[in-house]
Amino acid sequence: MEMIREFLFELIVEGSFEASTDKTVPWPLRILAAVILIGVYGGLIGTCFWYGIREKSLNLLLLGIIILIITALGIRAVCRKHRR
Repeated sequence: MEMIREFLFELIVEGSFEASTDKTVPWPLRILAAVILIGVYGGLIGTCFWYGIREKSLNLLLLGIIILIITALGIRAVCRKHRR
């Protein structure tokens, strides 16, 4: 069961990323795919912060910060690529 969930999650995240960066996909679908990606990563970051504060775990807070930085750098790279 866990493998099925992992496969579906990977399919959704990778599919959303590909759809949001592909210029042949209609604009509203690209926006929807980007919103899904932001929701997934925002939820992951929020969960890390929430559990880190609740459990007083510096490791989880640092993990949330690292994921936030990597996500921000990825978004920045994709935006710069599409501006050209």
